[in-house]
Amino acid sequence: MKMSEEYSGTKRSGIQSLYTFTPFKLLFGKQGYGIILVPLEYYNKLNIEWNAGINDEFYVPYYKRDFKVTLPDIINSFIFAENSDLSVEYKHRSLAKPDYRIERDDAAKPFPLILEYSYKSLRNGYHCKYGMILLHEKKDCPLKSNCKLFEKSKDGKGCKYYEGPIPYERLYTIFPHVVRYVMEDNSKNKKILALIVVKIGNADRILGKIEFSEKLRMEAFSDATIFYDKAADLMYKDFLWVSYENGIGFRLNNLHGIIFKFNSSSLNDYISFLINNNQEIKDWLCMKMSIYFGDKNDIGLKKYSLSQKGFLAMKRFEDLIDKVVNGEAEESCNEDNLTLFGSLVLLHTLAHVIITNILEPMSSINASGNFTYYIAHPIFGELSSSVYIVESIYGGLGYLKTLSIMINKGDKELSNVLSNLPNVYNAHEGKLNKALNGLGNVINNFSKKLDKEIIQTTLNIFNEWQLNSPFPKTFPNHLVIRNYLGKRFSQKVNMDSDTRQAFKDMISELPLCWDGCNMCVGMDKGCIFGPYDQPFLISRKLINQFISTYDNWLGRTSFPFTNNLYHIFVDLVNLAENDIKLISPWIGKEIIDVLIKAKKEKDLLITIVCLDDEKNKNAIKVAENNGIHVIKIPATSEQGIVHSKMMIIDDSIALTGSANFTENGLKFNKETVTVSIDPYDVGKYLEQFNEITKNYKLYE
Repeated sequence: MKMSEEYSGTKRSGIQSLYTFTPFKLLFGKQGYGIILVPLEYYNKLNIEWNAGINDEFYVPYYKRDFKVTLPDIINSFIFAENSDLSVEYKHRSLAKPDYRIERDDAAKPFPLILEYSYKSLRNGYHCKYGMILLHEKKDCPLKSNCKLFEKSKDGKGCKYYEGPIPYERLYTIFPHVVRYVMEDNSKNKKILALIVVKIGNADRILGKIEFSEKLRMEAFSDATIFYDKAADLMYKDFLWVSYENGIGFRLNNLHGIIFKFNSSSLNDYISFLINNNQEIKDWLCMKMSIYFGDKNDIGLKKYSLSQKGFLAMKRFEDLIDKVVNGEAEESCNEDNLTLFGSLVLLHTLAHVIITNILEPMSSINASGNFTYYIAHPIFGELSSSVYIVESIYGGLGYLKTLSIMINKGDKELSNVLSNLPNVYNAHEGKLNKALNGLGNVINNFSKKLDKEIIQTTLNIFNEWQLNSPFPKTFPNHLVIRNYLGKRFSQKVNMDSDTRQAFKDMISELPLCWDGCNMCVGMDKGCIFGPYDQPFLISRKLINQFISTYDNWLGRTSFPFTNNLYHIFVDLVNLAENDIKLISPWIGKEIIDVLIKAKKEKDLLITIVCLDDEKNKNAIKVAENNGIHVIKIPATSEQGIVHSKMMIIDDSIALTGSANFTENGLKFNKETVTVSIDPYDVGKYLEQFNEITKNYKLYE
C-alpha cells in the first residue's frame, strides 16, 4: 500500500502497512491534517473515495458477514487545511430515529454516535467523556437534546462531560483491529523442529509437534479502528470502536512461519490434569469461561466476528459482583466445557508469549507490525488445535528461520529465556499477593479524597469476593470494579476534576494483572481479539505450567519411552496429516481401530506390512474393509524373516522398538520404543520400509 503520491511516497508491506495506514489515524499535520477516512458500518452512508486503483479484492467467507477486502494501489488521505471548508461527519443510524434517546446504559458501550472531521475539530476539537461524540468542532454538544446523561457544567452553558478544545492528536492513541487467516500450501514443505513431550502424572505423552514452513499463505485485513483514551479521559470505557463497511488488507504467499500443532486428545488430557491438580488454574478458567460465554451451553465462538462477547462479559461481570456482594452468587462453571476452553486459552497465551517474550527481544523490532499469529481450535469449529506464528512479509525477515534453528538445536540463549519466564511470572504473582494483602490500607489512603461510601463499597467487593465468590482463588477485574462503582456513584465520582482523578488513582492501585495482562503475556495491538475479550482468553498460570516442560523436548530429536506406549502410539497417529507406514509381524484389531478413526478424520493414506497369519486375519480384514492397504507377507521366505516393528508418520516421525502393534505389545508387555524426528534416522527407516515392500513387489 502507498499513500496518495501528492503528499507522500510512503510504502509499507505486511501487517505493518495496516498499522501505518489506519483509517482515522493522523498521518501528518504540518501544512494541514492528513487522515484516511473510510465508509463505516452502522453509520450514515458517505460517498468517500478513499483509494485510487485496486491491486486485489477478495471476499472472506469466514467473517461474520459478507465481507469484501480491498488491497488499494494508492490510499487517498483527506487533507484538512486551514483555509478549507472540508468537513466529514459520521452519524450513527440510530440518530435518524425521531424518538431516539441516549440512555444511561449507553455509557458503557464503546461505539460513538458522532465523528466529525474538519480543520477546526482536528486543531481544537470537542469530545464527550462518555464517548458519544468522538470529535466535533462545535463548542455546544450537538446531542444534548437527545441525551439523558446530560448534566449542566458549573457555568451553566453546556454539559460537564462535553470538553475541549483540545488537538485531536492528544485525545486518542489509534490502532486498527487486524483480522488474519493462515493456510498451509503443502504440508510436505515443512521441517519438524521438535516434539512436545510432557508428563501427565507419571506417564509420558506427546502433546504435539513444532514445525517450520516457508510456504504459508495469509489473508490479513483491518475491519475496525480502536481509539484508546489518551487525554480524552473516557468515563467507564477503555476505548472506542468503529467498524468499517469493507476491509482494507492483502493476501500473501510464501511466508515464513513456526507452527505448533497439538494432538487435541492429548492436549485435553493435559489441560484436564492441570485443572484437577491445581485449584487456582481451575478457578481462573472457570471464572473466565462462565463470564465470557455466559450461557454455559454456548461455548462456540466465531473468531473474527465482533460478537459482543467481550462487551457483554464486562456487563455479566458487574452483575456477578452485585451477586457476590449480596451473598447470592452460585457456582456457574460447566466443567464439561472447561478442558476445551482451557486448551484455547493455552494456545492463545502461547502465541502472545512467543511474539512478546521471545521474538520481540530477539529481533529488537516492532513485533506487532512484523509478526502475527493465527489459531485453529475446535471452539472455532475446526478439527485441529494449532498456533501459527508468521512473519507477515513475503519471503520472511529471517527471524523465524533463526528461531526454528534455535528450537531444533536447543539453543542455550533460548533455553535461558524459557527457564526465566516462570521466574518473571512468579515475580508478578508475588507483587499481586502483596497488593491484595495490603489492599485495605491502600484504599483507605483515599478516604480524604473520595466519599466514604465509595471507599467502603470497594473494600466490600474484595472482602465479599473472598467469602462468597464461586471462584475463591481469584479476584475481580479492576476495569469491572471501575465500571461498577462509576455507575452506582456517578455524581460522587464526577463531583469535580480532582475527585474524578482521585477515583482513577484509586482504581490504578487495585490489582491490574488479572491472571495475564500486558505486563507479562499481553499484546494489545497484535491480538486477534478485541480489548475486552483479551483478559478472558489469556492465563499466566496456565502458560507457566506449559513453559516449564521445555526441558523435556527443546533440542531433542530422539525420545525413548518405556511406559504408556499405547498412548504414545495414539498421540503419534493423531499427529499424522498425510500418511502412515507401519510394519509389525503381529497386528491387533485395537490398533486397526485407532488407524481407521484417524483415516476417516483426515483422509490419510495408510499402509500396513504384517505377517499373513491366522492370528492377524481378523485385523487384516477390518483394515482392508476400511480402505487401509495391507501387505501380507509369509512368515518365512527366501528374502528372510521380517521382524521389524516401526511406524513412520508423514515421512518425518518414526517410532521403532521391540513392541508389536498389538494390545499386548503396547499395553501389557514390558517393551521399549524410541520416537525420532532426526531426518537421517527417519530416512534410514524409510529405506528399510521401501526395501521390504519392493522385495515383495506389492508396494505401490
